[in-house]
Amino acid sequence: MEQRSQLTKQETRKLFKELKESKDKQIRNQLIENFMYIPKLLTRKYAYKKSEYEDIYQVACLGLMYAVDRYDPDKGFEFDTFASPTIIGEIKKYYRDKQFIIRVPRRIQELNREVNRAQTTLEHQLMGPPTISDIAEYLEVSEEDIIEALEGNNVIYPKSLSMEFDNSNSDSQDTTLMDLVGIPDDNMENISLVEDMKRRLETLNPVERIIIEERYYKGKTQKEVANIIGKSQMTVSRLEKKVMEKLRKT
Repeated sequence: MEQRSQLTKQETRKLFKELKESKDKQIRNQLIENFMYIPKLLTRKYAYKKSEYEDIYQVACLGLMYAVDRYDPDKGFEFDTFASPTIIGEIKKYYRDKQFIIRVPRRIQELNREVNRAQTTLEHQLMGPPTISDIAEYLEVSEEDIIEALEGNNVIYPKSLSMEFDNSNSDSQDTTLMDLVGIPDDNMENISLVEDMKRRLETLNPVERIIIEERYYKGKTQKEVANIIGKSQMTVSRLEKKVMEKLRKT
């Protein structure tokens, strides 16, 4: 069973008044500790996955700290009534921020929303797409801020891989984002293997190297290799086995 507040309402109100006047950290910590049951309860309610529990709990505890700092005992309502909405608000912000692929500062997120609304409003007023200066003047912010918000828009709202780019200056068809995305190069994974094989081949004598190169790089038969080095096919077969064993041990 969850342990509730150990302080009485009178004691709690008294401590909050003392905190308001003195800003004493010990009193603040005592109040936070006293109300830790609230983040625990809310975390159980809003942590939809077990893997999220610890993160949500940390966010809820942070919300409790904010609530302790902002609570005014003179307003007349109880602390838990004030704290719960504050903590829930922090949890909702956490989930909202997690929706973005790349973490965008909240200032940019909020400005981005204002820019989107301003674009719609100005487009009706101006009967056409507004410029950056139009939006900046409307929102009373700098043009640099608008540009930053518009750049953040590309992160907040990911582009489809099928989105086309205009190739009006070219005879070719329009390019999609998928066309611009690189593909894995299997040869990259083989670089270390190639380098390792080169190192091993350097340990062979000239005749052994000829056998390996002609057999495995040029695809020739043992009889063809025998003619090249002036040996019998049986000798080539014996040397090939010997070389392969040598390479494995190198």
